[in-house]
Amino acid sequence: MTDMISPIPGVESFVVTPGGLGTGLRISIARPPLSATGAAAAPSSTIYVTDADYCFGTVVEAARMGHYGGEVGPAVIVGIGYAEERGDYAFVGRRRGLDFYRGPRRSLDLPGLGTLELGGADSFLAALIEGVVPEVERRAPETAGTRRILFGTSAGGHFAAFALTQRPDAFTGYAMMSPALVDFPPMPGAAQMVEAVSALPAGAIPAGISVFLSAGAREEEPGEAVAAASIITNAYRMRTALAAHGVATELAIFADETHISVMGAAIARALRFLVPAQDAPSWQAALEPTQ
Repeated sequence: MTDMISPIPGVESFVVTPGGLGTGLRISIARPPLSATGAAAAPSSTIYVTDADYCFGTVVEAARMGHYGGEVGPAVIVGIGYAEERGDYAFVGRRRGLDFYRGPRRSLDLPGLGTLELGGADSFLAALIEGVVPEVERRAPETAGTRRILFGTSAGGHFAAFALTQRPDAFTGYAMMSPALVDFPPMPGAAQMVEAVSALPAGAIPAGISVFLSAGAREEEPGEAVAAASIITNAYRMRTALAAHGVATELAIFADETHISVMGAAIARALRFLVPAQDAPSWQAALEPTQ
């Protein structure tokens, strides 16, 4: 493992190389900010963020500002990125298809892009639960026993749904943001991950699980790159499937947002739903008028 320096204050970063993946994962841990008195907030939740190369900073800042403003509870944010990514998305853009989509393992030739490998979500899930989580809890003991939440967007949303079907006890909350709930390449009308949740036996999903679903209102418009994935339609279908298992859900469709532009709003709303604040911060209480 090699320690690395993060440009975000209060973040610890390191690399792990789980067996069976064939690549290193860059793990980043952001703890809740100190209070105005300098005391460390005890986290109520630990949020594991896939696609950290895309959105770790966004999640950290939204969680910290949400906590500061009294809208989000204290949380440790764990980003799961790739050690080989250099900031141009050249590595992660290809690798996430292998790690986030369910099996079987397969190769797909895409004109102009070469061969895309898919279907290794089972290995990535094992690496996350058996390798990443124990290392995080070793380095940040305060995370042990907290609510464990999984954030995923697009293909990462597919992975979050896969994790729910395979290890429903591993996380107590899931954010499936603009989730690709179909196998790749998408076929119009398909909803494979919705069907997988519907097929779970009664009682398979433990009580107390909550799921946030979201999409941009423009994601199914003609000409949108992911229109064939039926992201909005399948988000509604997934909510219905989860409700049949007694899962608490929130579904948000953001007006005039696309698959890309919706990310920030979706993250902020997911935090409010999955990590609600219990008490107002001391500075906010001080502004309340006295009786």
